[in-house]
Amino acid sequence: RPLRATACECERINEPSVAQVLHLMNAPEIQSKISHPRGRVQQLMRAGKTSNDIIEELYLATYSRVPRDHERNSATAYLDAATDDGRRAEATEDLLWTLMNTTEFLFNH
Repeated sequence: RPLRATACECERINEPSVAQVLHLMNAPEIQSKISHPRGRVQQLMRAGKTSNDIIEELYLATYSRVPRDHERNSATAYLDAATDDGRRAEATEDLLWTLMNTTEFLFNH
């Protein structure tokens, strides 16, 4: 956000800082929250949601919008490639982590 010396949001810096990028990519706290047994991913796994439902929920949670067709197709192919339950949870965690490491997520949160 811009300094408080100006009221204009238009002066917001569009690029994440190195510290922000490194924190999102490497912080063990973020990984522990993504993989927490009572976290969103595990709740989705226990609920037996379809790939489409999982993708839509993660996009709404991270971007506050539904995925575009090409995003949904790519994410569906990735999740459907995970055949067993353990790998499916891991793939869902990967998808959430990927969504959190985008510029779009930076602007929403």
